[in-house]
Formats: sequence, structure tokens, C-alpha cells
Amino acid sequence: MPVQAVPWALRLAPPFPSVAQRIITTVSREDSALSDVGALVKRDPSFSADLLRFANSAMFRVRQEVRSIPHALMLVGADRVKAMAVLVVLNRMVQPALRIESLRKVWLHSLATALIAEQAGRAFRVPKDTAYTIGLLHNLGTLCLMASHPEAYNRMIEVSDEFGFDLLQAEHDLFDINHCDAGEYLAREWCFPDLLVSAISTHHADPVEGERSAANLARISWRVADTLGHAAFARDREWSYDELMAFVPEAANDWLKDEPEAVANELSERLSQAPF
Repeated sequence: MPVQAVPWALRLAPPFPSVAQRIITTVSREDSALSDVGALVKRDPSFSADLLRFANSAMFRVRQEVRSIPHALMLVGADRVKAMAVLVVLNRMVQPALRIESLRKVWLHSLATALIAEQAGRAFRVPKDTAYTIGLLHNLGTLCLMASHPEAYNRMIEVSDEFGFDLLQAEHDLFDINHCDAGEYLAREWCFPDLLVSAISTHHADPVEGERSAANLARISWRVADTLGHAAFARDREWSYDELMAFVPEAANDWLKDEPEAVANELSERLSQAPF
């Protein structure tokens, strides 16, 4: 089977750090132990320092100060550390692009989607931290394109918003790939689980009523983020909060059952505490 050529627009994308990849793989094993995860993280002191900084941020609301990686594992568990590790990786990747306001909005949109997916995950029978990771990674292709080509991607957003161009088509016209396909390519290249690959590649499809899947969770969560004031791009359809919540099967976290204004205020407060 021939090796797939790297799409030219992704050739400048930074590699997914091996420590983060190993954490994801290790935590996904049924026989994994907390000590295994701790040993992996401690191999990279810089990564460990960033992970502790995020763990202690108000955004994650850990009740005690996290003093070390073993302490983090004990307090929040390996799955939560996995989600934090992915956040550290993506935050490092996009940092140079965040000086551009429109690209900073893209990153905040991903964070907002992660927080919403985390709260809605129970209704889709998706573990809380897996749901958070799905929300964070749904726009993986966008984040890599903007990190690799910040000026060009920013200009594309400006033109697309001004003239009402279709986002996926505009991306393809400029980069020969749209962000859904770019995200799928990277997720497979980085050996992400199939559940994440599916959620990343299909998140622009319309939500499906009654479907309890990680992919449907992603489709709904990013649209909810948009309706609550965290859209990164001009929307091709205006969804209402009630319309989208009707797709959530049941048993969503009580926070999402509040009035939209209350949910939006809570979301904005947590995003304001993001450590970047």
C-alpha cells in the first residue's frame, strides 16, 4: 500500500510530542497504572512544568494545589492528566499565532467546545475527560493550519467573513485541504484512537437526533459554543441554544440545563481563567 504524501499545507505542522502520545496510549490500556503515566510525564521536565501550571489554573478548578505529577495523578486521575496533556500540547502549538486576534478566537472556541462537551458527555455515554479531549481536538486541522500559516489563515478568515464564503471551500481553495480533512490526516498520523478520528473528521456534519456517539457530541458542542458567543467564524446557519440542546439525549450536566445567559456567563468566566 503506497505511503500517503503529507499535504503541503501540513508540512510545517509541529509533531505531536512523543510524551503526550505515550500518555494517551498508556491511559487507554485497561492494565495501565498511575505510576506508568507519572513516569512518562517526568521524562520531559518542560512538559511537566506546563502540565502542573495548567493543573493549578482556575479553569480546571482542582480543589487543592497540585505540587507534583504524582500529586496531580492522585488528585485528578490519569484520565484528567491525559486531557491536560493534550491541552498543553495544543497550547504550545498555537502560541505564536495567538498574537492575531481572529486566531486567538479560534483557540478560545476550541476551549469553549471542550468545556461544553465535558458537561454534555454523560448524555452521550462518553467519559468526562474523553469528552473534554474530543471538544478540544475537534478543530485540530484548523489549529494546525493557523499555527503553520498564521498570516494566510487570518486573511482567509477576514475575506470569508466579509464575503460570506463557505469556510471549508475557502480553506480548500487556499490550502488544497479543509480543516476536517487536515484534522483527520493528523489524527491518523499521530495514531489517535478511532473515536477521536471520527469526531474530528465529521464535526461539520449536522447533528443527528438520538445518536449517542462521540462524533455527534462534537457536532453539537462546537455549535453550542458558537451560540454562546464563542464563534470563531461567520456561521452558515444560526442555531438556537434550545434547538441544539434538543439533540442532547438526556442527563446532561445541570449546568447546561440553566438559562443560556447563565451558561454563557459561566463559560466566559472559566475561559477568562485559562493560563495562556
